[in-house]
Amino acid sequence: MGTHVSVVTGGGSGIGLAVARTLVAQGHVVVVDRDTSALADAKAEGFDAVHADVGSTDDWRHLITHIRTRYGRLDALVHNAGTAHIAALVESSDQDFHRVLDTNVLSVLIGTREAWNLLVDSRGCVVNVASISALVGQDRAAAYVASKGAVVALTRALAVEFAPHGVRVNSVCPGSTMTPLLERHFANLPEGEEAQRKLVQRHPIGRLLTPEDIAPTIVHLTQPSAAAVTGANFVVDGGLTATFDFGSTFAGGGQHADA
Repeated sequence: MGTHVSVVTGGGSGIGLAVARTLVAQGHVVVVDRDTSALADAKAEGFDAVHADVGSTDDWRHLITHIRTRYGRLDALVHNAGTAHIAALVESSDQDFHRVLDTNVLSVLIGTREAWNLLVDSRGCVVNVASISALVGQDRAAAYVASKGAVVALTRALAVEFAPHGVRVNSVCPGSTMTPLLERHFANLPEGEEAQRKLVQRHPIGRLLTPEDIAPTIVHLTQPSAAAVTGANFVVDGGLTATFDFGSTFAGGGQHADA
């Protein structure tokens, strides 16, 4: 095992766990999560598992102290932790807004700030996991869309600020990926199975993505082969945002067929 040290937030499940399992071939991986059950499983796999709320400055400072004391370096910081709030704007509370923005955006600002010196010393890199919701509108998800758009914009700003120090910053926008978060979303819908079926149909590749589909792009951005890549955003969505749903009448006849 090498000396490379990576941190993956939200690393106890879904995309984060897939990334951690891939990065472990390079060296040490610190899995950060607030789900104690997921952390226990990660620890059983051999990961250095740390419980933390990524929206908390104190928790980040404890984490950075742990990394500095145990490893003395940080080569890759993957901001993957995220949460969603799916509800009409008028049905959303201030608390809902703060929960989404704290977890999805504030965590990137605080965490990167606290890890600054370690990243600079190692000439490391940061990968921010955003969403295709940063690129297109999504109904009943204003706070989530705003947070992911902010992550992509923040990536560019951090890339510029870090560049003189040899630290690269990029973002990845996953599409509809079957993570525990999406599974819970479908389970909470009255017609969840039908909603999932329709979503699958909208993907040119004919299926939803898996965490293992997303992880290679994230991991690639931590590699020396990506040394010239910074301030960039990568979309991994099975072609979803490359399409436009014209509806059945446009493509299959109907009243506008001869127009």
